[in-house]
Amino acid sequence: MEKNHIHILSRAVIIDSNYILLCKTRDLNLNFYFLPGGHVEHGESVQAALLRELMEEAGAKCKIKRMLGCLEYSFEPGHNSICHIHEYNFIFEVESDVLKFGYKVPQIEKDIELIWMPFDKINEIDLRAEPLKALIPKWLLLPVHNSFESDMV
Repeated sequence: MEKNHIHILSRAVIIDSNYILLCKTRDLNLNFYFLPGGHVEHGESVQAALLRELMEEAGAKCKIKRMLGCLEYSFEPGHNSICHIHEYNFIFEVESDVLKFGYKVPQIEKDIELIWMPFDKINEIDLRAEPLKALIPKWLLLPVHNSFESDMV
């Protein structure tokens, strides 16, 4: 796959007891963290993609609480994703009755590890995309609103 593709990603912010659920790479030479979720398939809404990805990654049914924001991001030279260099990340606050801090998170996909990280430690880790470290805390302080709409079912 060429590295000039633009990718659309849908990501979850799941926080419980002041811990955030993150994915950690397992199969790369460089380990880093990223929010659960993934690629939006053709003809799929960002909300449906996120719920599908969370089921695939953690085997968990989840509920989207609200959209937090959207981050357009281009990777710095030498820090590209495996498959692309530019992405749009739709970030949603998500709730789950199953994904709770203190309980084992199912590890379904072999290339990632789902872990709970103290929320106040995200500035100390290699979180991709980097601007999310500052944006997530800001977005969480905003009042709940329904600014995101999609006519896709």
